Amino acid sequence: MSVILRRTSAEPHRFVSRFDTRTAMVIVSASGALPLLGIAMISPTFLKPGALPLLSAIVAFTAVTVLSAIKIGRLTDAQFAVLGSGGMIGVAVSAYLIADPSGTRAVTSMLAVVPAIAASGSPPRVTAGLTTASVLLATWLSIITLSDSGLAVTFVAVGAAVTAVLVPVILIAALRRSLLAVNGRLSVLANTDPLTRLLNRRGMLSQVEALLDKACMSRGQLWAYVVDIDHFKAVNDSLGHAAGDRVLVTIADALRHATDRTGSQEAIVSRIGGEEFLILTELQPRTPLETAILERVRSECDVTVSVGSVTVDVRASLDPRLSFGTAGESPHVEHVIDTIMHAADNALYDAKTSGRDRASHAGAVLVTWEAHTPEERGELAAEVVRRAMP
Repeated sequence: MSVILRRTSAEPHRFVSRFDTRTAMVIVSASGALPLLGIAMISPTFLKPGALPLLSAIVAFTAVTVLSAIKIGRLTDAQFAVLGSGGMIGVAVSAYLIADPSGTRAVTSMLAVVPAIAASGSPPRVTAGLTTASVLLATWLSIITLSDSGLAVTFVAVGAAVTAVLVPVILIAALRRSLLAVNGRLSVLANTDPLTRLLNRRGMLSQVEALLDKACMSRGQLWAYVVDIDHFKAVNDSLGHAAGDRVLVTIADALRHATDRTGSQEAIVSRIGGEEFLILTELQPRTPLETAILERVRSECDVTVSVGSVTVDVRASLDPRLSFGTAGESPHVEHVIDTIMHAADNALYDAKTSGRDRASHAGAVLVTWEAHTPEERGELAAEVVRRAMP
């Protein structure tokens, strides 16, 4: 798919476009540990005797972590888990090497950083694993640091260290769940027609990409049906818009039932205009879908509909014999839909002029498409969003 990306010269936005939030947080948090070596060099009593070589190795590993994250740009879950685990071990060992117990406790609090970062954007298993490791390390440090202070003091220190790790993780995880839930509800509202509860054009387009990807990879076909209510303007003029709305809801239910009846449960059913609907399916129905639609509407509604259908052959855009738009470019999903709709609308016009309450088929139309996996499609969408930031 060809997309136009708008470049920006703002320095902060270049940083955001290069790194995702999780990777950027890893770079910033790991960089904060680098001054420890300088502090140790300035104040030799800062460390326990003989600890400088080990601290130097830890700082070197931290530098490698930062440079690796910068080079990769967007850490995978496995990469984040490895670098995060190494970073936590480095923090724990660094805290152990500090001579002053108060300094040890201060550095120990840094063990909460990696699990908190994980809670902001990693799968639950990664977050749980890193949080468990952080709690164990914090407990170990508290015990060895305050073992001489008595059981009660050690117990309180362990509780405080564990709390310092768990509280930010729980808060960030809860905030993330709430944000995902809100975004999910907003997505439904943005992609759904509020009257019929069918997909609107935007929602339909977001699902068609996956349908085209699958058809392209299998060199398969799609079937498209444009459904238009006959004499809908007369309904609104004679009975009012409230009656027209009820007709639209009834038609939407009839289309759902028709697709279920014909074995097209995974069909994309959408309302794309005032009284016009579009159905796309990758599986040819066991019985003609247009026949099922006409029969269902006749039995359940006080109006009739006309149907224009078209068979869609989907081929990879890399084939030079199949051209679409500008040479060397793959069509945008809206261009594909417009091509399909144009052919189906011609068939719909034939059905209307032949007396309405009937269906007409436009034959086959060829479209080309550059298929992507869901992961690649998500990366493309994320790249467009990042580059389009003002």
